[in-house]
Amino acid sequence: MMRGPLSRLLLASVATIGLASALPVVAHAQLIPQIGEGDTDAKLLLEADSLHYDTRTGSAAAVGAVFIAYQGYQLFASEVTYDRSTNTLVARRGVRLEEPGGNVVIAREVELSDDFRDGFLTGLRADTIYRTRLAANRAERTGGDVTVFEEAGYTACYSCRRRPDAPPTWAIKARRIIADEKERSLRFEDPSFEFFGANIGPLPSFSIPDPSVRRKSGFLMPTAVYNNRLGMGVRSSYFQTWGPSRDVTYGLTGLTRQGALGDITYRQATSTGAFQISAAGIYQLSPDAFDGTSGDRDFRGSLTTVGNFYINPRWQYGWESTITTDRRFLNDYDLTTSDNLTEPTTLYLKGLGKRNSFEARLWAFRILQDDYVSTRVLNPPPPFSGVGQRLQGKQAYVHPAIDYEGVYDGAVLGGELSYGFNTTSLSRQETDAFGAFSNGVLVPRFRGVEGTFARQSAEVAWRKQIIAPLGQVITPFAGARADLFYLNNRDPNVSQLADDEFRLRAMPWVGVNYRYPWLISAGWGTQTIEPVAELIASPNEGSIGQLQNDDAQSLVFDDTTLFGPSKFSGYDRVEGGVRANVGLRYTLQTYAGGFLSATVGQSYHLAGRNSFAVPDILDSTGESGLNTDTSDFVADLTLNTARGFTLSANARFDDETLSVERAELAAAGQAGPLSTRVVYAFLNRQPDLGYIDPREEIHSSASLRVFDRVRLFGMVRYDMQDNDIIRNGAGVAYDDDALSVSLAYSEDRGGLATEPVDRTVFLRLGLRTIGNTSVSPGLDN
Repeated sequence: MMRGPLSRLLLASVATIGLASALPVVAHAQLIPQIGEGDTDAKLLLEADSLHYDTRTGSAAAVGAVFIAYQGYQLFASEVTYDRSTNTLVARRGVRLEEPGGNVVIAREVELSDDFRDGFLTGLRADTIYRTRLAANRAERTGGDVTVFEEAGYTACYSCRRRPDAPPTWAIKARRIIADEKERSLRFEDPSFEFFGANIGPLPSFSIPDPSVRRKSGFLMPTAVYNNRLGMGVRSSYFQTWGPSRDVTYGLTGLTRQGALGDITYRQATSTGAFQISAAGIYQLSPDAFDGTSGDRDFRGSLTTVGNFYINPRWQYGWESTITTDRRFLNDYDLTTSDNLTEPTTLYLKGLGKRNSFEARLWAFRILQDDYVSTRVLNPPPPFSGVGQRLQGKQAYVHPAIDYEGVYDGAVLGGELSYGFNTTSLSRQETDAFGAFSNGVLVPRFRGVEGTFARQSAEVAWRKQIIAPLGQVITPFAGARADLFYLNNRDPNVSQLADDEFRLRAMPWVGVNYRYPWLISAGWGTQTIEPVAELIASPNEGSIGQLQNDDAQSLVFDDTTLFGPSKFSGYDRVEGGVRANVGLRYTLQTYAGGFLSATVGQSYHLAGRNSFAVPDILDSTGESGLNTDTSDFVADLTLNTARGFTLSANARFDDETLSVERAELAAAGQAGPLSTRVVYAFLNRQPDLGYIDPREEIHSSASLRVFDRVRLFGMVRYDMQDNDIIRNGAGVAYDDDALSVSLAYSEDRGGLATEPVDRTVFLRLGLRTIGNTSVSPGLDN
């Protein structure tokens, strides 16, 4: 494109030729001061086979292998001439301009007007740093800011520079392409679309932002949708910029069965942060398509807002909130951005220092699924509602949860002192119960209780690492925690909780961790064998079963929780008694990059009351593998061959029979064009948690690159207990630096027997710098 730097470069070149006074040279090169605009200290380098100057006409020419370097620009041509009588500058035959930023312009001939603002080029090709290419038979620049390319083509591929003679993946050919520098846009007149060099068909005239533009108002690529409940439709959207820091996107989706779905998203950035507000809504023409669900209503919609702002470099606050007219709206219209089960609402304040951190949050969750009848988890006995019933009322409101953690800046008794504080307060409108068998009798267990509950916790911990003369690593540690509980139980049917409004619990501990690593070195790599033993002493845990348990429900005993003062996942429970944790770690590292790591361990309860043998209101500890004096075995294995194969496995084995209680195995491999991944998961029956049957499934995926840029892919998730495919899919994809297209088919049977099979065909097409579009039809069952 004819821009100012090229004009000034050629002008300075001609001025240099004039000063040379027609002195013929061969391989002439000299540095002289710049004549013209710009830095007066800038130098210009000129090389040519010969220089000619006509004293009668004032014309000058550099002929033969002309090379000009100026302020980072480099110009190559066979001939550069300046005609003073017409005030025109011409560069001919093999003109090539390399700009400092990386753009490359190649042309057969370049001619500039007297003011160097206008001109034309023939046989033009421009490759930009934005990995785009524009070629034309002729280009004319007028008004100093508008360039018209005639019989032109445009594409976006980085590999075009390496294979200039090969047709690009896609190209837009047009009778004229108009580049407007003021508008920073490219307009295509009478365009047609080419795919791998073949003409696919004409397109309507359209405009796109210049590739250098990050934000510009205009219509976005439309998206086609189809669903048996929604009908067929196309989503059209318009992006509008409101200055450098604000923009809004308007969207409208016309659906043949339900009508028009409108959506709008407003975004704004400030000097301290940014926020966003989104809304969507529809007046359904056929609400009976959602008969039997919460979506059977006339008007449906949602409102979402997200924001994050910095008070200073260490402190920030923000929020996220979503409200909907009904639970299923976001899922039915494919608008959810979370796990399809809940949408969070939170308000937070966070601070991060050099040795401490603070976070305070309010939490609420909008349930995105309708109530259902449970078939996998036992329902509790009356009067409690079923597992899948009254879901929104069972969801807790947290007001607030506050965490503050830090490490003291300085040594204390030669070791490290850390501290932490936590406050959690929450309320429920409905008791969340499930059924479990105890001595053959169905009894209720509780994930949450109707009422308001709060806890304030303060903890301090100390540790010091000592390296013994023979290489042993001895780490003594000690700590203490105090918890103050507030209980306001409003469910008269839950009698297990304490009647006290306030209950105090204290838990000190002292212990020592011992490690003795042995290093074995060989010519192929190293091996490390490390026995680990840990002894911890604490008083008995108090008030077990009389306090709420909201944040310590997900108890998983494995190699990651084998060592430490407490194996519980939260503050509501704390491990007591005297116990010993032992393990053996083995590590192999080859110099070629291979890696093998293995851990096996067990925990022993030596004295006092075993916290995992006494059930709380949830009774999640009975199936933990820790409820006896000798725990189950835990093991972990990680293998990386550095040659395309990785394996990871962890499991828990019964301490007496060595039967598998829980296992997860993941293997991934790549051999030539084929890459695969297989995950196997098993969890034995957990009657104390309402699961009377084992759970076992396998999830596998594979990708096969059949050509350089074409791959086939597929996946399947299979329930081995029910002999049922949960999810499966397959597809084909093509990807290069300019085009991305894929076609896939999937079936999702969900987690409930009452849910229909979701069958979807997904077509995605992406043209870099032009836009992306997709078609995702849902198929009738």
